[in-house]
Amino acid sequence: MSGCNRLSDFIKIGQQRLKDAEELMEKPTADFRRSDAESRHLRGAMYLAGYAVECLLKAYLIDQERCVSLADTQIKINTRCLSLGQEPVRRIATTSAGHDIYYLAGLTDISYRHEYDPQLWGRLSAWKSTWRYEVTTPQREEAERFLQDVHKAVNWLQPNIIGQ
Repeated sequence: MSGCNRLSDFIKIGQQRLKDAEELMEKPTADFRRSDAESRHLRGAMYLAGYAVECLLKAYLIDQERCVSLADTQIKINTRCLSLGQEPVRRIATTSAGHDIYYLAGLTDISYRHEYDPQLWGRLSAWKSTWRYEVTTPQREEAERFLQDVHKAVNWLQPNIIGQ
């Protein structure tokens, strides 16, 4: 993710990945007669949808800390943590910690926001960046529920927090 580090990058990429996920939920046009036509892209759709939430959480974190980039945000948070005698945050800009929705959300103040839904964020935190390696196919209902949750989170994050 070398090219993505700024607030506007994360917002734009988050929106693009959600559109990609929505397209993968549609019936495929290539090999549409295959027996797996209804389900073969569901895991990819779920992965990209979760990635959209990850990107928007990173955008929110950058905005919340009034920084320009995720790397600057991490430095600012760690400076504050060290001054308070707290453990610094894991390297959110360069390690798997930056792919953990639960961890990222915990670095923000979203749980104190109006209409925050802990059940929704609990379900979203089931997302793993390793889904990109999954060979198992989820049921369509599972994928649809996950994308519905992603839409709820995105619709709540964008206008009320990021202002986009």
